Amino acid sequence: MNKDFYSVDRIESNFAVLEFPDKTLNNVALSLLPYDVKEGNILVKTENNTFIHDFDEEANRKKRLLELQNKIFG
Repeated sequence: MNKDFYSVDRIESNFAVLEFPDKTLNNVALSLLPYDVKEGNILVKTENNTFIHDFDEEANRKKRLLELQNKIFG
């Protein structure tokens, strides 16, 4: 199953700005997000149009970024 991932760009007063899979930025009500959401989190959408953390994808992305940093900066 191919998942769509949503990245938390920033948190505003009562909404978060998410980067959608098509690279657009969209405002999403905080009530639809996990209570502990923060910038940089990776989320997936559930069947009832709320979002949950995808900790595995978040860890994979952090690992790839660290590997890229090490490759570039030694």
